[in-house]
Amino acid sequence: MLGSTRRLLRAGAVLATAGLLAACSATGPTGGGPWEFTDDRGEKISLPAKPTRIVAQSAAAGTLWDFGVKVTGVFGPQKLADGRPDPQIGNVDLGAVQSVGTTYGEFNLEKFASLRPELTITTMYDDTLWYIPDTAKDKVKPTAGIKIGGKPIPEALARFETLASALGADVKGGAVATAKAEFAKAENNLREAAKSKPGLKVLVVSATKNDLYLVRPQESGDLKYFRSLGLDVYEPAQGEAYFQKISWEQVREYPADLVLVDNREAQALTPAQMAEVATWKLHPAVQADQVGPWFAAAPMSYQSFTKVMNDLAELVRRSRTDVVS
Repeated sequence: MLGSTRRLLRAGAVLATAGLLAACSATGPTGGGPWEFTDDRGEKISLPAKPTRIVAQSAAAGTLWDFGVKVTGVFGPQKLADGRPDPQIGNVDLGAVQSVGTTYGEFNLEKFASLRPELTITTMYDDTLWYIPDTAKDKVKPTAGIKIGGKPIPEALARFETLASALGADVKGGAVATAKAEFAKAENNLREAAKSKPGLKVLVVSATKNDLYLVRPQESGDLKYFRSLGLDVYEPAQGEAYFQKISWEQVREYPADLVLVDNREAQALTPAQMAEVATWKLHPAVQADQVGPWFAAAPMSYQSFTKVMNDLAELVRRSRTDVVS
C-alpha cells in the first residue's frame, strides 16, 4: 500500500513538472526559452526566459508603457510638486508600480530587491546609465541602456521599439501601428508649421537660480530632429557638450522670436520662477509672450512625440517673426 502511494506521488510530481514546463514554453516573444538583447553599450544580456519583472527609469518606463510593456518598478521623477504626473513618466499608472527613488542619486536597493526584478532599463546620454548611481550600478544587474543623447527621435524610437518587441510587445499592429500613423502626421504638421514661418528664430534654454544654459541642438535628439524638419534652432558656438552656460545678465545677447524652456521641474526653474529675474523679462521673446516648453526628457514613444510635435507646431504658427529688433 505504501509503495503504491509513493508511486502515485512520484507520478503526480512528474505531471506537475511537465505542466510547469509547458506553461513556461508559452511565454516570451517566440514561445519561451532563453532571452537575449544587446543594449546600446554593446553589452549582451542573456536570461533564461523573457523578463517580466522590470524596473525602469521614468522616461524609459513611460516609453515601454506606451509600447504595451508594463513595468514593476520605477526610479527618477514621477510627480510634480502639485501632485500631477511628471512629464517624464508619461502614461505610466503610478498606482500600479513601485518607486525605488525619485531624485538623481537616490536608489533604494532594499526596495529594489523586494520587487524581485529580472531586468533594469534606463536611458543614456553618453555611456552612463541615467539615474543609476555608481554605488548601485553593480547591484541592479542585468541592466539595459538605450542611448538617446544626440540621436534623432526616429532612431531612438526604433531602438525602444526593438526592445519592446523583444519583451513581447506587438509593435506591428494595434495601438502601436495607430500611434505610428499619428506620429507621421505630427511630423508633417511640424514641418509645414516651420515652413509657414520662415525666419523664425528659436532659442532653447534651461535655467538655474544662478545661470542660464543655452541648449546645443546637435547633442539633443529631439532638437536635432526638429531642425531637420525646418525649425531654426540656435546652435551655441561654444561651451560644454550639451549646453553653453551664460549669466542672466547676458540673456539679451541671444535674441530669438521663440524661446523653449526646459520643463524638468526637478532640476530647472519653471517659467514662473524665471519671470522673477529682471533681465529675463527684457528678452524680446519673453516680452512678446512667445515662450513654450522644451520636453527635455519626454518618453521616447510615438504617442509622446506626436503630442510634443503637434503642440510645438501650434506654438510656431502663432509666433510672430518680427520680435527681434
